[in-house]
Amino acid sequence: MTKKKNVLLILSDQQRLDSLSVYHNAFGGAAGNVVRTPHIDALAREGMRFSNAYCSSAICAPSRASLMTGLFAHRHGVIDNFTDIRPGTPLLSEEMKKAGYYCGYAGKWHVSPTRTPEDCGFHGKAFMGYAFPGSGVFPSLKFNQPPDNQPNYYDEYLKEKGFEGIDVSHGFMGANPALQIQEMYARHDGPVESTIEYFVAEEAIHEIDLANESGKPFFIWANFWGPHSPSIVPEPYFSMYDPNDIPEHPSYRETFADKPYGYYLTEKMWGNGPYGWKGFADISAKYFGHCTFIDDMVGRITDRLKQLGIYNDTVIIYAADHGDCLGAHKLIEKGCFAFQEIYRIPLIVKPAHETPPAPAERVNDSMVYLQELMPTILDIAGTAPPKPVDGNSLLPLISDDASDNGRREIFGEFHDHFYHTRQRLVTTKDYWFTFNESERGELYDLNADHYQLVNRCYDPAYQVIKTDLMDRLSDWMKKTGDPDSTWYHRIKEYY
Repeated sequence: MTKKKNVLLILSDQQRLDSLSVYHNAFGGAAGNVVRTPHIDALAREGMRFSNAYCSSAICAPSRASLMTGLFAHRHGVIDNFTDIRPGTPLLSEEMKKAGYYCGYAGKWHVSPTRTPEDCGFHGKAFMGYAFPGSGVFPSLKFNQPPDNQPNYYDEYLKEKGFEGIDVSHGFMGANPALQIQEMYARHDGPVESTIEYFVAEEAIHEIDLANESGKPFFIWANFWGPHSPSIVPEPYFSMYDPNDIPEHPSYRETFADKPYGYYLTEKMWGNGPYGWKGFADISAKYFGHCTFIDDMVGRITDRLKQLGIYNDTVIIYAADHGDCLGAHKLIEKGCFAFQEIYRIPLIVKPAHETPPAPAERVNDSMVYLQELMPTILDIAGTAPPKPVDGNSLLPLISDDASDNGRREIFGEFHDHFYHTRQRLVTTKDYWFTFNESERGELYDLNADHYQLVNRCYDPAYQVIKTDLMDRLSDWMKKTGDPDSTWYHRIKEYY
């Protein structure tokens, strides 16, 4: 019998597509021509890079729950960062365990507020809730969202390794006096080995070692907390990139004149406006340093696979749960604003190779979902989801058995983050339509207006395109049982 292949899934948090150098031209080259990520680039050269991968909800917990279930957020029930997966929903980790896999977990969880990784079939250390491991550990850090459970395993790691009194400095926050509680970034004033991302890499390597000793094929999910703010970065990464080398994002000239009012309020809430692009370039420089730092940790993990002689037997997947505006449209992070920078994500798959091929970049332009990793990973294990999911295995695309999955649109949804309002989107490679249920709609011509600056939703010249996209969204809502469907169809003809 052919031995089943191992699967290593590495997920970053809130990583904009062009913050990987292999995606340098995704948004006009502003970031990718600066940032360097050689280890992840090497995985892309050995495998497949997807150029049109999307999350279906650009919020942490809904997106991660979609990856675990293969479903859209309104179908699995996690519509914000606090609700739970509906009971009885099959999970990727549970199905992989049934298929005979060792299931290991490292780093950020944020899939379920009540079920630990162990409850879901993983071996690993639980960080429940929002669970930022540096909160309550770094004395000078204002951001206070520690793990809900005890102990804080990162704090234990620091004590075990003798890293006492580690702190941060040079913390930067926006100018809003009502939001002096979350740094955009801070410098980690300790050795690299004392950082959160190094800890995640250590935990991932530990799980790889345990899995290798078990003799079973493994599915290991390693989750970095970065580059999500607060971006806690040690030297040399903190000073690695010069803000003066980072050009202004073309959409920074956003006025919000034709956008929902909530976008304007969100920009004011973060308080980065008074610093101008210079402030965003400074934030971006630390963010890019964080991305290179994570890349080096990916290199440590893959080096361990090579040392054990199992690199060629392991499928390695690198992705992010969602992106980050990082100055696009004067915004930061993600939320109730539907732009490419937060919905398009990196997705790279290095297959298992008995004899690795000569490095040659392979790119697939099919429109794919992050949640399709659920049926894909099960497919690698030789099994299938026990219930229908929202998507298909990507294995035919990865193996070159198919060059196009035939999908011509992607759907997305938002429910709640900072404020509650339902939002739905449908995008093709040419046009992007967003339904804001109590605000004006948005329609962008991505060929003429790549940066989504000019809203054509009420331009008569785009009426036929708008009708087509709204009809596609209508069909999707009905097919998936979207709870927003009733309101949408009552006002659709007047929107």
